[in-house]
Amino acid sequence: MKHLFIDKADTLQPEHVHITATGLIPERAYRFDMKLRHNYGSHASYCILKADKEGNIDMETQKPLRGTYFEADGMGLFLSMTPCEDFAYGGYLRCTPPIPFFYLLQLSDESGQQLDEIYIKKHWMHPLLTRTEIEYDGFCGTLFKPPGDGPFPCVMDISGTGGGLHEHKKPIEFVLGLPYTTNMLGIQGVSFGATIVDLLSTRYPQIKAVVSINGPHAQCSYSLLKEHGKPMNVPILDDSKLYFINTILVTAPCFKTLTPILTPENAIPWHWIPKDTAFRLIGSVDDLCAPSIHSNLHIQQKLQETGHYVELELVNGGHIMEPPYFPHHDIVYAKFQGFYCGYGGEIVLHAKSQERTWANTINFFKRKLGSPPPMPDWVRLTKVDGPLKPIENRSRL
Repeated sequence: MKHLFIDKADTLQPEHVHITATGLIPERAYRFDMKLRHNYGSHASYCILKADKEGNIDMETQKPLRGTYFEADGMGLFLSMTPCEDFAYGGYLRCTPPIPFFYLLQLSDESGQQLDEIYIKKHWMHPLLTRTEIEYDGFCGTLFKPPGDGPFPCVMDISGTGGGLHEHKKPIEFVLGLPYTTNMLGIQGVSFGATIVDLLSTRYPQIKAVVSINGPHAQCSYSLLKEHGKPMNVPILDDSKLYFINTILVTAPCFKTLTPILTPENAIPWHWIPKDTAFRLIGSVDDLCAPSIHSNLHIQQKLQETGHYVELELVNGGHIMEPPYFPHHDIVYAKFQGFYCGYGGEIVLHAKSQERTWANTINFFKRKLGSPPPMPDWVRLTKVDGPLKPIENRSRL
């Protein structure tokens, strides 16, 4: 007998789904297990819910008796995914290329007998987007294009712990020179990528909307960037302030030491940024990697002094604020340094913040760059089978 039902089995990653169970014994407890098997191992979550007097369970309205989340939430199982034993300790789940996630949801009774199961498919990329890997004139990247001729607002995304500033504007000129883009650019960065996008906004007036997530408020001796082939003038970070919690490195206090030693020569020149460039700052209160609250309050003050539009959102969570329902990472192994870096954050609170910050970021870019044409829907599956291809095992550091 079929018991599990979902309103939309085939959705984009941020979309909510409505999961229910019917035909159960009234007022009995049932267990829901959700497992995500991906190329780097597995994540899982569970909850125990009690059927009502009609033998039904609605995950949107019912509070778990116990489980990996504790309040009534239709997306609670997605919010509370935790790593399994086959996911490397300190590993990082990568979504490049953006292969859809297949979640297996299983329903069991109090004796442990499995009653039903369904697969749920969630896309990291809209199926009608075109994804093109670019290697052109000295730079590399990935281009995502909606169907149609545009013009489309364009947003560049910069990841952390890498990259660099170069003397040319090739990537920016390339993107803005495409026949289907506008003459305005948005840019987003997280961690060290946030510091990079702050710096880029001081060099390139084409950038009109900046989202800076949990990044240090200045460069430092840890980030060896060059401009015009020469090392940039940066303050020296006091790494005597770092400490370990059970072998997990905490670096946030180190970056606070930059503030009193910033000078016009080594600070980010906020006054160089055009006045019509808008900023959105996101800071996590439990960030162990960067002092995100301190850094974002500093950046907010500097941008207000220079007369820029700036909005600041402080949220519960750790260092890496990703799109909704990306599994939380509180510890990540730094391969080249040889230690485990603490990111912080409680799983469910962090995940709830990802729901909110992602939606607010999309709205920010729409307000500042213009809304793109609505995306047409794709032919969604009404029933999802498991992945067609065997999942490659990359569970290693």
